[in-house]
Amino acid sequence: MARAKESGKSESGKSILAAGAGILAVAAVGFFLIFQFAQSQAEQNLTRWHDRLNLVADSRALEVSAWLNRHIASVEELAADATVQLYANQAIGGDSEFAEGQRGYVFALLSAAAEREGFHEQRAIDQVAANVKRPQRAGLAIIKGDGTPLVASTGMPILRPGEWPADARGSFIALGPRLEDKTPLVLFGARITGEGMTAATEQDIWVVGARPLNDDFLKTLEQPGAASKTGETYLVQPQEGDIVVPLTPLAKGGRIGDARVDMAAAFAAREPRGFASLTNYANTEVLVTGRELSAPVPWILVRTINADEAMAEIDERRNSLMITLSLAALFVLAALVMVWRHGVSRRLETAWREQAELSAKNEALSRFLQSVSDNQPTAIAALGADMTVHFANMHLGNVTGLPVADLNDRRLDTAFASEIADKLRTAVGKAVAGEATSQHLRLEKDGAEQIFQTQLLPLKAEGDNEAVALLVMQDISDLVAAKEQSETLFKQLVSTLTQIIDARDPWSKHHSDRVADVAHTVAKEIGWDDEALESVRIAGQLVNLGKIFVPTAILTKQTPLTDEELALVRESMQKGATLVAGLDFKGPVAAILGQMREHWDGSGEPDGIAGEAIEPGARILSVANAFVGMVSARAHREGLGFDKALDILNSDAGTRYERRTVAALQNVLENKGGRARWENYTTVVEADGSDA
Repeated sequence: MARAKESGKSESGKSILAAGAGILAVAAVGFFLIFQFAQSQAEQNLTRWHDRLNLVADSRALEVSAWLNRHIASVEELAADATVQLYANQAIGGDSEFAEGQRGYVFALLSAAAEREGFHEQRAIDQVAANVKRPQRAGLAIIKGDGTPLVASTGMPILRPGEWPADARGSFIALGPRLEDKTPLVLFGARITGEGMTAATEQDIWVVGARPLNDDFLKTLEQPGAASKTGETYLVQPQEGDIVVPLTPLAKGGRIGDARVDMAAAFAAREPRGFASLTNYANTEVLVTGRELSAPVPWILVRTINADEAMAEIDERRNSLMITLSLAALFVLAALVMVWRHGVSRRLETAWREQAELSAKNEALSRFLQSVSDNQPTAIAALGADMTVHFANMHLGNVTGLPVADLNDRRLDTAFASEIADKLRTAVGKAVAGEATSQHLRLEKDGAEQIFQTQLLPLKAEGDNEAVALLVMQDISDLVAAKEQSETLFKQLVSTLTQIIDARDPWSKHHSDRVADVAHTVAKEIGWDDEALESVRIAGQLVNLGKIFVPTAILTKQTPLTDEELALVRESMQKGATLVAGLDFKGPVAAILGQMREHWDGSGEPDGIAGEAIEPGARILSVANAFVGMVSARAHREGLGFDKALDILNSDAGTRYERRTVAALQNVLENKGGRARWENYTTVVEADGSDA
């Protein structure tokens, strides 16, 4: 009997030990899996940082390259200019007197190009009407291969032998000497080639542009919407080993242009699209990636972020996950012990029923939300950071041409053409950063174009696989078509009104259309956007609107006008501006018409405003109106001719007219085919309104 009891106790003890060993084994396996899962999540977080750095590096490399390519293209365009080539040929062995005669014109051409293309640094001295020497910080010049300058714009730094790559065989972008404030100078050069040019080095002639790598350039390194505290983007020129030369300011300080050890930047130079954790110039551990530039320079763009900042988020998430999962594992172990000792089958059954009821309610709610969204007139989707669709309504299926069931858990960018997909990915990236975006997307469907107002709104993310962006697409094709039709009708009304106005003055037939054409062309040459171009074109068409207040007898009078008649004509121009003041134009048409008689030096009418205070369109319109009036022939006189008109405009530049506008008009006439285009302006207009 005693042996039986002892045997029972022994068996019971073995059973308890076996159960305890099983629980410990389950716990060990559970904690191992928890650790592995946490490590996996940390690696995923590191990958996301890699993606963020790639996104910023790609964006900044594109902006920097565009800045450099835009300036080298401007210099190459000047080197290819026929006038510059002719001057260069004469300067190196041709007619020296002819070259000296052309020097003034080439100087004006370089000066106009310098101001237009950014090789003219706006300084405080530009606002002072005094004969003060400009600091030599930026400009354009024509330079011989031995360094002798032939002609240079005001402000062009002096380049000594060895300070620029005179032995280059083609166009170049290179660093020049530092300025007095230690700002690096970047040089853009293009060889002048053409018939008669020799290949000898001492006879090589270059167009060289210089400008400092200052705030205008440094803005290209700033990433809009960047949220990281220690993120840094800078440019370097790689040397041997881990040595680089920084070309832009560094966050932790250091002289620009001095070689230094930077393992992170050196790695970015060796593997431009690689990703690593290395020590930077300040001996700080950083995550780094780099990009080569599409511009012809041996520079590398480096994007870094302190490893402490990046890893803090990763470590915090990993530790939080470890704690959460560990607590969950302990809870499971405690439940197992309780089940083993007490049994909770009924509780588990009740919990299962409650869970089933909750799942049924959630499923019903999901069907309800799906039904509601399907009945909306817009396409709706919830997207993850990787463009994965977590939810989509029926209308999104109609837009993509795919069933909703096929869209769920699929990357939405794979359902669109590459151009549309790129725009959506960019917008989702902004939504991840908390920025809402709105844009128009044009899609081709069944041979017809549809236009969608597309919005991407941030969603609060909870967990790694949750949606972070709400996509809403509304078909606005009919609205856009109606708007375009309205704009077409408006343009037709303006054109008809112009014809009616010009018909009252047969001696100046087509004057309004010609002024509109010249003003539009000059504004385009300066670089205005489409909306501003349309404003100045409409103002040009309405330039003679006030003539409806002038009797026809005065308009057609061939003898000199009296003072009262002249005053009436002048007042009519201001009345024309008053007539359109209440109309809803896209741009400042009324202001342009109202200020076109203002002078650059403040001596004009009606308010005597001056300089930059004058509406830009009014500055252009005043030049265009004067130019057309001078070159256009009349029944009682011939036109002055393009050269005479330019002489008059240039003589009044800086007093009556803005210099930049006159220079732009002159460039169109001399280099952009303006003379041939406007040759018919000199045709005599007969009294009946027909061209002679």
